[in-house]
Amino acid sequence: MSPIAILIVLASATVHAGWNLLGKRARPAPAYFALASLTGAVLLSPLLLLWRDTLPLIPGSVWLSLLVTGAFQAVYMTGLAAAYRTGDLSLAYPVARALPVLLVPLVTGVLRIGEPISPLGGVGMVIVVIGLLLVVHRSIATIRLASFISPAVAWALIAGIGTTGYSIIDNGAVELFRAGLDTGPGDLRAPLIYILLESASTAIWLLTMTLLVRGPQRVRADFVALDKRLTMLAGTGIVVAYGLVLVAFGFAENVSYVVAFRQVSLPIGTLFGVVFLGERVGVPRLVGTLLIVAGLVLVATG
Repeated sequence: MSPIAILIVLASATVHAGWNLLGKRARPAPAYFALASLTGAVLLSPLLLLWRDTLPLIPGSVWLSLLVTGAFQAVYMTGLAAAYRTGDLSLAYPVARALPVLLVPLVTGVLRIGEPISPLGGVGMVIVVIGLLLVVHRSIATIRLASFISPAVAWALIAGIGTTGYSIIDNGAVELFRAGLDTGPGDLRAPLIYILLESASTAIWLLTMTLLVRGPQRVRADFVALDKRLTMLAGTGIVVAYGLVLVAFGFAENVSYVVAFRQVSLPIGTLFGVVFLGERVGVPRLVGTLLIVAGLVLVATG
């Protein structure tokens, strides 16, 4: 990864861990993420006027990608919301992040997307996953297969599938968008307009899914019960964090590097869970966090 990509992802990871802390505190329903996604779209909406000449240049395939990626984002946020309602931040967060580290390079390798993963980068990704699996445990005595059988882990895995889907789709779609604008990675129009439209797509998917599952009256009650200020603050964090990731895609040889290096948010998220939520961190979580950092160094240098 290039130094500029590393710096961008580090900034994104810090913001990402912050909005996940807010999400855990809110014990969110899907309505929470629907409002948060809508907030992100509204915040960026002035760009549609500033860069209105770019909209006709968006390829048709990118519009289709926006429709599909909104569904994957909705799956991710629905899974994350359920995981946070049923487990610790320091458990749900790493499990949700582990699956994409494995699946994204697998899928991109099969589809031959981007440059091949270097051996050093591949080793780093494996170490990251081992670390992510260790941080699930509170103590050495709890390290057993049964520890992974819980509603929180199941929902976190669903969130990880959503992350895998939208990461691969978004990388290709933003590249196509840039090609339509005939511009390079330093031009922010493609990633910022894309994240605006993706946030709107996600909000629509989440609202539709929630209405179908819970019904209008219960959804209305969910929205009334929300802390609007904190929800909109989280929405700001979501769009900033992922907007930075979309920018970083343009400076990386393979989307898998960015997806793996984003897991630097895990040590930050674990620290937030301890400091702000009073969660305990035993030896496995400490060792797992150190392994993640070591693996990320290999990914960055590979």
